[in-house]
Amino acid sequence: MRRTIARTVTGVVIVAGLVAACGSEGENGAAGTNGANGSASSAPAASSAGTGADASSGAGTGDAGGAGGEAAQKVTAAIQQALQQSPIAFTTESAELSEKSKTALGEIAKAMQGNDVKIAVATHAGYPDAEKSKALSERRAEAIAAALEGAGVAKDRVKSEPTGNEKAQGDKALDTQITVAQ
Repeated sequence: MRRTIARTVTGVVIVAGLVAACGSEGENGAAGTNGANGSASSAPAASSAGTGADASSGAGTGDAGGAGGEAAQKVTAAIQQALQQSPIAFTTESAELSEKSKTALGEIAKAMQGNDVKIAVATHAGYPDAEKSKALSERRAEAIAAALEGAGVAKDRVKSEPTGNEKAQGDKALDTQITVAQ
């Protein structure tokens, strides 16, 4: 129950950061202007606050044009929704994706069709042995990239960020963060 609440809170914080980072259409119609505080929240910042970090975040693509910002917002919203319905999480010592995870990745892939938005996928593994953690984290990132590629996303649009045990330990190491890449 606490993890569900933490994920929800993380999602809300991330969405608020996305709104600030991606900007909104102002009175003059210029898309991409920053919100009041101009700051963005990211998944690593959310996880350091002690929340479950399997909700996604994105700071936008930095495109000045409205279409690029709108596409990034669309993809970010799809990531949020897909990961709320089925977080991309792995079981201990596994890099195998569940059918629910594959479905969530398929939804993200659909949102990426017809635009050039790129995403970053951060995977973790919580072994005390850094080398073993890095290897499993890399296999997890490869599994996600392969699933997205199988769903029609070009390989060069997915940036893998396998962190091993550097950024997450314990149960948090089973979670994956997917963000719109900058």
